Amino acid sequence: MKAVIILALLACVIAVTYGDLVCGSSYCKSNPCNTRVAASTCRSPSVYRQNHSGKCACCPACVTLLPENSACKTYSKELGETPSAVCSDPLKCVNGVCIKVTPRSG
Repeated sequence: MKAVIILALLACVIAVTYGDLVCGSSYCKSNPCNTRVAASTCRSPSVYRQNHSGKCACCPACVTLLPENSACKTYSKELGETPSAVCSDPLKCVNGVCIKVTPRSG
């Protein structure tokens, strides 16, 4: 059991370190966007997000906000996976569905 916990912890540390190495604090500055999206081009139910698309979510995009119980996709900004639709706040994408996640107390 201890080995599983240690491996899980190690995997988390590697994932965080890799993400920071790939998308460190200066990645977007060093790799400017080639495509520009104006906020005025976004039509309801989409909203403008300054940092949403492209590798490390450096580029602007029009994004559709999904209501509760909608199908959704989690993504990796480090890999450049940025969906055109995301769960609206405070919803989270869990198991492919936008749901309210309540913090655990205790």
